[in-house]
Amino acid sequence: MAEVVLQIVLEKLVAMASAEAQLLGSVRVQVHKLADDLEAMKAFLCDVKARCYHNGEAQQGFNVWVKQVREISYDTEDAIEEVMVRISPFRRSYLYLSQLKARHRLGSRIQDIRARIRAICERRSAFSLVDPGGAPSRCSSCLQGSVFSNQTDPRTGSLWIDEADTVGIDLTKEKLIKWLLEGESRLTAIFVIGMGGLGKTTLVKKAFDSHTVTGNFKHHAWVTVSKSFNEAELLRAALKGFMDADKAPVDPNKLQMMSNMELVEALRSYLQGERFIIVLDDIWGVNVWELLKFALPDSRCGSRIMITTRTGDVATYFEIPVRVHQLQPLPDKEAWTLFCMKTFRGDEHKGVCPKDLETMSLSILKKCGGLPLAIVAIGGMLSRKNKTMLEWRIVYDSLTAEFKSDKNLKGLWSILLLSYDDLPYYLKTCYLYLSIFPEDYLIKRMKLVRLWVVERFVEEKEGLTLEEVAEAYLNELVSRNMIQAVEVDHFNRVKSCRVHDIMREIIHLKSKEEALVEILDDRYVTSNTKARRLSIHDKFEGLIETNKRRPNLWSVLVFTTLTADSLLNRNFFKGYRLLRVVELERAPVCEFPDYLVDLIHLRYLSLRYTMISTLPESIGKLKNLEILDLKGTLVSTLPVGILQLKQLRQLRNYRISFGSSIYPESYGMTIPVGMGCLTKLQKLGSVEVYDNVSIIREMGKLNELRRLGLIGLRGDVGPDVCDTIETLSNLRALYISSQTSDLVVDLRSLSSPPQFLQRLFLKFGLQTLPTWINSLSYLTKLVLQYSNLILDPLAALQDLPSLVVLELRDAYNGKELCCAETGYPKLKKLHLNYLPNLESIKLRDGAMPELRELCLVTCDKLKMVPEGIENLKKLKDLLVWDMPSKFYHRIKRDQGEDFWKVQHVPTVAYIYMSRGGWVADHFTPRGSECPTLLNLQINPPMKYRSTHSDTK
Repeated sequence: MAEVVLQIVLEKLVAMASAEAQLLGSVRVQVHKLADDLEAMKAFLCDVKARCYHNGEAQQGFNVWVKQVREISYDTEDAIEEVMVRISPFRRSYLYLSQLKARHRLGSRIQDIRARIRAICERRSAFSLVDPGGAPSRCSSCLQGSVFSNQTDPRTGSLWIDEADTVGIDLTKEKLIKWLLEGESRLTAIFVIGMGGLGKTTLVKKAFDSHTVTGNFKHHAWVTVSKSFNEAELLRAALKGFMDADKAPVDPNKLQMMSNMELVEALRSYLQGERFIIVLDDIWGVNVWELLKFALPDSRCGSRIMITTRTGDVATYFEIPVRVHQLQPLPDKEAWTLFCMKTFRGDEHKGVCPKDLETMSLSILKKCGGLPLAIVAIGGMLSRKNKTMLEWRIVYDSLTAEFKSDKNLKGLWSILLLSYDDLPYYLKTCYLYLSIFPEDYLIKRMKLVRLWVVERFVEEKEGLTLEEVAEAYLNELVSRNMIQAVEVDHFNRVKSCRVHDIMREIIHLKSKEEALVEILDDRYVTSNTKARRLSIHDKFEGLIETNKRRPNLWSVLVFTTLTADSLLNRNFFKGYRLLRVVELERAPVCEFPDYLVDLIHLRYLSLRYTMISTLPESIGKLKNLEILDLKGTLVSTLPVGILQLKQLRQLRNYRISFGSSIYPESYGMTIPVGMGCLTKLQKLGSVEVYDNVSIIREMGKLNELRRLGLIGLRGDVGPDVCDTIETLSNLRALYISSQTSDLVVDLRSLSSPPQFLQRLFLKFGLQTLPTWINSLSYLTKLVLQYSNLILDPLAALQDLPSLVVLELRDAYNGKELCCAETGYPKLKKLHLNYLPNLESIKLRDGAMPELRELCLVTCDKLKMVPEGIENLKKLKDLLVWDMPSKFYHRIKRDQGEDFWKVQHVPTVAYIYMSRGGWVADHFTPRGSECPTLLNLQINPPMKYRSTHSDTK
């Protein structure tokens, strides 16, 4: 992580030297020299870090050195921040004397920092921090027993696990065996993907050793690979693996002398025309395949490559046929069986948990998260402990510390740490940052992305916003199975995620080592005064008072409302003059804490879902603020002071309520004239514009906008809206609504819409669809409400190539909706809400081939299921909400005449009003899957009145 901090500091030094003409000449020279020192230190750190993690003094020395580098980086950044603010051009001229003192103070601090740098550089030789040359090779045949030159590979234990010690793998093993033996004759790759410790190697080894498999392949080889493999040794390991398994004579000296090309030719010659199977265990990247694809011939005789990997992306790079099995954690029942088997072995307990230890055992088991390796390791440790509540409570509370002290857990630690060590440096920091979140906290994608950005963990990339780069970071962590995706939307974007419990223990330990964050809760109480971030999970009055004596905090994140209340009442934040991040989501505050405006370094302020109703004019003092989150607050008007926030990139200023309608209502805020000066704005939630043409035109000056909401239109403002939209070429999401549902807004004059627009919400009268909508080739979501359309919109929009979600809400007055054979090639979600005259829906065979969810709401005259619904083979959920009883009876299980049309749909739900409340009747037509409505996100509004009450 130290290299990330160094990079941030270097960027600031460069910016200071190039942009601040008012720096004294001598100070500018010092700044350049310091930048050179830090640049050299960063290069050395990156070169040596990967080669100095060996047991013994060298590792300890290196860790001490890195710690000192990190502290110097922090201190340098603090000095830069303080002086940059003081000499800012926004400060008034009468502060010149103060600015002059600040420049001199900066010069003195830089000299002191450079002296410290010289001192720690002189200590490098004492820490044995010399270039050790090439790293030892980490690739060999598992048949030779070792993959590290001087160490035992922590993964090899998975190769020799007894059958009695495996639980819950039989069905998956049989599935893999079937894939190996059946299917096409072409060379095929079979992937088993999952995080470290899930049992990928054990599972594949059981399938590989099966008599059924060994008897059907002439040649067999198993190669364990690591991220730092040597190309020649990988080829030698594969060739020697095949020959050893065949008991063919091998000349080690000749093998050692062969070049890469000779090894490739030897492998091809040995395998040509034969059926073979090779396992590549634990590959880390596509480079392994790029090397082996020329060495493994496809003789069309059913040869197979089995691959275990922690990285899901690898499979996408193979040009041959691929089959993928995503390995999941053990279900609760199997996890409990394995835990008891390992923990309570012996004659006394015979694999049965004593009653008095069940509750604590389940708590410890939860930490394992269904990870077989963790269950076996922790179970093995517990088997040697006294079987008492007190002893097990101590283990539960000290599990993080046990990782490095208990011999059973050291192997688990090593295996899981391989995944962390493989991360590029920028992802390591992002990953450790997840320690700020409480246990079992559901992490929202966009919240995490915003925090990564303001913490300066995200590197700039040409053509992308920082948020887009951060989302790519998140996707890579998910692909590497370092983060568990909990919710994924129809666009395959992660909506929320969570850290595996056992990985969370590792994150906390590494985060503490790196002094990244200090956590206050009932388990992870740290006293690291060097940490610049404080995350409060529980009420810790005494410790909070203690932390007030630490002036160098950069971030304070509060995840408990009780503590948030006490912090605000005691003016807790006044003591932290360097704060950049303040997170107060759902804090019980009704008034804006005035002292927050004195935090002049603040970049991120979240007051989301608080009861704050006004912002002070003094908000303009936060010159460095980049993200202001007011979503869900009661703020209705933004003060003029907001115009002073020239660095603002995101203003989240809206709230959503269902009110008396079935449709969610979005409420925005009125803004002052002059918002066009905030030229760095990329997201502007919702602006109440009414008929204020000046405000509409102001929005056209915000050329960096990616998201814009214009709320409450009235009058003839359509042409002005079109002019504004045409200037916003970077727009990705656009929300426009009128004050009343009967207002017609003419958008036909828009000739050049933003070409990269992805999400469009139009909530007003249209009568006819603007022709430009069909030119939006990147449009993925379209919502039309109150459109009053006369012509069939389903037919008009069917050629949109990227559309994934389409919602028509009270948008069409016609009787029929039709879709042609090739219509909506990527549509996954179709909602038809309150179409009062609709009588029939016709979907031609081949239409909507990807549709997963179909929702029909309050279409009073629709008595029959859509024609062609039986052809929607991927349809998972059919939601019928407040529809006529005749419609329901036609699809009723075993009785309805149209039941055969929906019997392939896993979940059919019928929601209706009965005795003043909503009732959900759901069933699975095939009877093979558990019914659920959770993924349909149904939240019927209390005030909505059905037109079909008690109609079931």
